[in-house]
Amino acid sequence: MVELDELQRSLAGSVIDPASPGYDAARRSFNAAMDRRPAVIVRCRGAQDVATAFDFARTQSLEVAVRGGGHNPAGHCVVDGGLVIDLSDMRRVHVDPAVGTARASGGATWLDFDRATQAFGLVTPGGVVGSTGVCGLTLGGGIGHLTSQHGLTCDNLVGAELVTPGGSVVRAGAGENAELLWALRGGGGNFGVATWLEFRLHPLDRVVGGRLEYRGRGVADVLRRFRDLVARSSRELSCQAVVGVDESLTAALLVAPSFTGPSDRTREVLETLQSAPGLVSDAVCEQTFLEQQLLFDSPYGENRHYWKGHFVSELSDELIDELIRCVREFGRPLSHILIESLHGAPKDVDGDFSALAFRRAAFNVSAMAVWTTASADEEHVAWARATARAIEPWSLGGGYANYMQADEPLERVGAAFGGAAFDRLQALKTRFDPGNVLRRNQNIPPL
Repeated sequence: MVELDELQRSLAGSVIDPASPGYDAARRSFNAAMDRRPAVIVRCRGAQDVATAFDFARTQSLEVAVRGGGHNPAGHCVVDGGLVIDLSDMRRVHVDPAVGTARASGGATWLDFDRATQAFGLVTPGGVVGSTGVCGLTLGGGIGHLTSQHGLTCDNLVGAELVTPGGSVVRAGAGENAELLWALRGGGGNFGVATWLEFRLHPLDRVVGGRLEYRGRGVADVLRRFRDLVARSSRELSCQAVVGVDESLTAALLVAPSFTGPSDRTREVLETLQSAPGLVSDAVCEQTFLEQQLLFDSPYGENRHYWKGHFVSELSDELIDELIRCVREFGRPLSHILIESLHGAPKDVDGDFSALAFRRAAFNVSAMAVWTTASADEEHVAWARATARAIEPWSLGGGYANYMQADEPLERVGAAFGGAAFDRLQALKTRFDPGNVLRRNQNIPPL
């Protein structure tokens, strides 16, 4: 097409269309259930390329999707018949150890980021799967191995550069567009395409972490130990749990601690988990943070996904029993329920620091349906929805934007922020994207 030839000449990056070699790989996303075919993929090299892509989409009346790491389970990064702004060539991470900050380009992954910062013995709390995009996770909040110690990922965001749908390059920081920076701490990709984000860093070399795995009828009691441990622990311990069944359909539990306190306190802190009945594997040890970040892997583009969950004020005995019932009755080993603790540092900041309302929650509890064949779509989606309904009596309202599917209603998106914050976000959306060009996300519509 003549138009695509002209677009290519105006870019430092490249244009990929359905006739291009590598098109199928370029349109692939984390969720294999999302098999979409964009009209054009613009692989950008910088802010000017992003602005050019927006201009082309506008003149050709193409819907826009934005791809950073491509890890969103809703598949927002790919759009049928539209234009994808692909940042996957923009993966540079610059670390300034003297100042204690790092700047990540729009397509950087957490593996890129952690390798760069750990070279200096520094970290920012990020995701737990290395192929996840830094920007996408941050803009939706960010829960991981260091949440208790250093807060949500977005709590460590100190600056940003965005390209708006109108083509303007906007920077946000403490002394410039501070209201926009507030919105970026949880408000998602509603305001522009992030070409870089800047983070505060923290010293950390080694952690005591790994995986504890349990089987059998005592899994509910171990979950109660997990709940009580994180409630009473200092912020030197972050901890997550995964409930499911194994291949024999026996109840299974995985607990992943990440302890950064003095080594002589490790046994005291973790003994309640390591002494629990039903323990079949104890792989907890002192290791580098990079090794801790490799504990979980989720194959990119191989499995089908549908996730749905709630922030809860407590992990009551009744809720624990309900979660185990849900996984046992469904009996599919790949599907599971993820329980992420929000104790510690996330509670340190007030509502004027970020747009998020879920800080008051004790846990994020998410039903994660995972499967491999299209013929099983209906039963897995139904299970995730039914499990979320079972969790709902304990819900604080709203869900975690990074895990939400595309079918979430506006009311649940708004509840993640609260009424006053959502009003502020809508005002910013109206300012930076009045046409709602960036609507392939957990969308905040303009006023």
